[in-house]
Amino acid sequence: MNSINKEVVVIGAGPAGLQLGYYLEKNGLDYVILEKAQQAGAFFKKFPRHRKLISINKVHTGFEDKEINMRFDWNSLLSDEYEPLFKDLTKEYFPDADAFVEYLDNFRAKHELKVEFNANVKKISKVDEEFHVDLGNGHSYVSPNVVVATGTSLPYLPDIKGIEFAVPYTECSIDTKDFENKRVLILGKGNSALETADHLIASASKIHVCSPNTVKMAWKTHFVGHVRAVNNNFLDTYQLKSQNALIDGDIDMIEKLEDGTFAVTIKYGNADGEVEQLIYDSVIACTGFRFDTSIFDDQAKPQLAIDDRFPDQNERWESVNVKGMFFAGVITQMRDFKK
Repeated sequence: MNSINKEVVVIGAGPAGLQLGYYLEKNGLDYVILEKAQQAGAFFKKFPRHRKLISINKVHTGFEDKEINMRFDWNSLLSDEYEPLFKDLTKEYFPDADAFVEYLDNFRAKHELKVEFNANVKKISKVDEEFHVDLGNGHSYVSPNVVVATGTSLPYLPDIKGIEFAVPYTECSIDTKDFENKRVLILGKGNSALETADHLIASASKIHVCSPNTVKMAWKTHFVGHVRAVNNNFLDTYQLKSQNALIDGDIDMIEKLEDGTFAVTIKYGNADGEVEQLIYDSVIACTGFRFDTSIFDDQAKPQLAIDDRFPDQNERWESVNVKGMFFAGVITQMRDFKK
């Protein structure tokens, strides 16, 4: 096997991997960013499914100072040159996700970051103090430091009997014709759930959005990961009693009936402990994402936290059990989850 030594190997060329790459490049470190897709930011080619970002693009701030403007810029990556800037690509306040993919590739090219595309990591192992990153094509990288910036790429599905009958958000159809005059149950009350519900309002006959906890709005909690106003049109239909509903309750069971519909047993979160079975034509699980550990062997597998959704890490964003393995991007939220 052909092995190449590097000071740092970064896995993933999304915004986190590219941002780290900028500073590795600036400080003259010998590094490589490995990306399994053919372009940077490939995650955003598919997500969010309905294509509208919730990271605002505030083009007009009233300030000339570039540093002040960056405080209102939710999309541009940091650089001493203040370029490229996302607002130079689109003026949309809630931009299309495809614009972000284009921006990330522009950033990579502008700063000549060392990204190896089509580099699908098959296995990460650790021998003594060095990581071996195997690409499965006869090539590998060896380094004392690995930074995992792959995001949370797999759907997180709660432990519900019959959850296999629910279509994950990652795979659900975005063709509204597939839901015309259908009764739809959406599991979860985050942005992906409300985004999906908004998309189906005009098509579905009835939409229920269900989770054990009440919906949390970002404008109230000040946590930007809670439901954003751009996704709350569904709440309007619920309040105006147009057959849609928010349900606070636990899903006890999902059963597939002979006619292809689904019987869902719901335990309501009220004092009476009411239980009801409702019938739906479609069940969609918008219950979040989780970290994928399939590329790590036993010696290099990071310990997980928060329902096994994120790698457990210390204050240096380093694995608590694998020294020299660090994390960047969305998976670092394990340190301040939903705060």
